[in-house]
Amino acid sequence: MKNLSFKELLNLKSKKILHTTHVKSDCDGIASIYWGLSTFGGSYFIPPYELRSAAGLIEMLNLKSSTDNIDDFDIIFIYDTEKRQDLPFKINKPYVIFDHHHKRDGEFVENALFCYIEPSSANVINLYNLSIKENLKLNDDILFSFAIALYTDTAMFRTARENEFYYFSKFLKNRRFEDILDVVYYKDIEKKSFLKTIKKAKFYNIKGLNVCVLKFKDNDQFYGFVDGLFNVLNLDVLIGILKEGIKIHVKKRHVQKIYHMLFVPIQKKLNIERVQGIWMNFFDYKILLKALENYKGG
Repeated sequence: MKNLSFKELLNLKSKKILHTTHVKSDCDGIASIYWGLSTFGGSYFIPPYELRSAAGLIEMLNLKSSTDNIDDFDIIFIYDTEKRQDLPFKINKPYVIFDHHHKRDGEFVENALFCYIEPSSANVINLYNLSIKENLKLNDDILFSFAIALYTDTAMFRTARENEFYYFSKFLKNRRFEDILDVVYYKDIEKKSFLKTIKKAKFYNIKGLNVCVLKFKDNDQFYGFVDGLFNVLNLDVLIGILKEGIKIHVKKRHVQKIYHMLFVPIQKKLNIERVQGIWMNFFDYKILLKALENYKGG
């Protein structure tokens, strides 16, 4: 089988299908899996997640029976990544890809039985457009999961523009925005631990930039800080130190001049692997502070 059409893909329902997403699974990947299960049937494998938003969506969609046996399948449906290295297991069977990135792994994309990739801010936007095109019915749970995925994949709307809000209105329908927050913050954060963490924040002013360096217990603490304190403290750069490595959050208007021009060259020079935004096994934040001294402003 090769180069299947979408209609031919629908005829594979008789096959043993496994739906999966990237390592450190998030709401976009999980909502995509849910769409795939509704459209094609089959089983699913959700890789271990780190964020409580993923836990909340899994609970809401009742996707708590992820299979452990990944070998007993005929075809693998992959969502929210087109990079072989980002997958939770080695792919040695036919596969299809639904993604929204820029075809970074060309050979892997080329060898897919079917590939639907359109650059967008979230994979669920593509799945929605494809569903409209192919006259697929999307129930309210699918649409609401799409709303959650779009909200989280745009950094809680920080990167959203008119197009994202258009789709969000289609996904949310008559639900309240607060319903999304109930899912995203489904799990309580350890309050004492979080308060203890933020007391250790180190603040710097470098070339007029407000910079914070802070060691976090986990990703939930990192995003809790971003959600609640980043803008309140008028920060430009947050350098979070996690157990796996460093994670950076930069104010949107500085992304090009700081992250891409100052930090990415360091990542490439030191050959640092980046997985879901984390600079793996890299902890020397002082290198990044030094790089900020070359900030040109603007």
